[in-house]
Amino acid sequence: MSIEQTSLGITIMPDYAQSEGVDAVLENIVDRLGCTVLCTTPSVAEPCPEGSGVREPPADAGAGLGRTLDRPLWGNTALWMRTAASFRPDPALYRDSLYSPPLAEPLTDREGGTVARLLAGAKRAGMSVQLQLMAAAPPGLRVQCRDDDTGEQPLTIYGKPVPGRVDANVSLASQGLRRYMRALVIDLLANYPDCDALRFDWPEYPPYAPDSLLFDFSPAAVKRGQELGHDVEAIRARALEGVQALSRRFAAAPEAVDFEALLAQGSWAAELLAFRAAIVGDYVRDLTAIVRDVSGGRVGVVMQAFPPPMNRLSGFDFAGIDGVADEVAVKHYTMHWPMIERNYVERLAQLTGVDADAAFAGVHRWLGLNGNASTRDGLRYPEPDEPHPAGDDELRRAVESAAGELRQSRFSTIVHGYGPLDDVERRFRAVLESPCRHLHLNRYGYLSDEKIARLGVIWRANR
Repeated sequence: MSIEQTSLGITIMPDYAQSEGVDAVLENIVDRLGCTVLCTTPSVAEPCPEGSGVREPPADAGAGLGRTLDRPLWGNTALWMRTAASFRPDPALYRDSLYSPPLAEPLTDREGGTVARLLAGAKRAGMSVQLQLMAAAPPGLRVQCRDDDTGEQPLTIYGKPVPGRVDANVSLASQGLRRYMRALVIDLLANYPDCDALRFDWPEYPPYAPDSLLFDFSPAAVKRGQELGHDVEAIRARALEGVQALSRRFAAAPEAVDFEALLAQGSWAAELLAFRAAIVGDYVRDLTAIVRDVSGGRVGVVMQAFPPPMNRLSGFDFAGIDGVADEVAVKHYTMHWPMIERNYVERLAQLTGVDADAAFAGVHRWLGLNGNASTRDGLRYPEPDEPHPAGDDELRRAVESAAGELRQSRFSTIVHGYGPLDDVERRFRAVLESPCRHLHLNRYGYLSDEKIARLGVIWRANR
């Protein structure tokens, strides 16, 4: 492959440009790693007392409390931070939205210029620059800082929210959300006119919690689903019956349940997932249209999505969305994969009374994500020094499956830097050996100097 056919991107939280300095960060990612794409967020941070801000790194709903940073941030490998927007929003833009504009504070005035300096430095170095936003969790500036108290949560077939989710997405059908995102895009592109693309995270229904697979029957989603041609109440009624029947079957003979067969065309589960996919596809099209309209077509759109088979559960239909966004970036966040599988196993066991090990066998075979975890005990959030249970075959299969469904949108794979050096290298190589010409690293804070040096050598040898 020629250099023109490939790209290596990286997501860097602005905190590191504040802590290490813009020039030091750019030297690491451009000169040592060989990155050509930089993504950051429109926010800044400062250390604060424990419990009074947000934890960095994120605790992932308590599962990742042992997680630490490879690169110290203000001298710490784990800390609490206070965050603020890196720009002063225009309140008038948000008048018609249910959601308030991002919060600007004195911290914004003291440190906000760091983001503009980072983007400008990257542009001078010949990089393409992007801003990442949370697609459906206002204020949307960074994953740890969300507001889901507006009553627009997605609801299950039982008309209830799912508490304690890793994500805090509101209903993707919310018109208030869409008005907010338009205002935010206008605001951001006015403040950062050199931005080449906006990258949206979680433009779907994240399938971390098994109960969230029964989304979304919020009033907004029911209305929008009907407008899109779905008999939403019939879908709900079939799903209610189907879940009860599945619970009985699984309780009686867990080994006989074929989860993939449950998703066959015409089944209640397939109808439910098709409805979810319609809502997700509609929102992805709306987000893309907002960016195109606001920027006059100049600014690109990247949608980040779960890998197969979880994208099907999240509602992100690769083939159906192909050609809408400029790029679909498939996330290999492999420390989350055992957590997700364990959530499914334990919830099934709880609901049906089946032994958890028996539940593990069926779920493990169906998801096919954690090949190096041969028993239920292997399904845990890996500590910083533990290899991830996703095997090379699972990594390559996820890439090949997604790549096979995308013909028009550029396809990229996001490789996570969390984990021990040898395992990060293993996962990086596995993706490089797959049909993927565009890689993205998440995130800079997990890349020690040694990781940067080793991955840089591998990238230059294989691009």
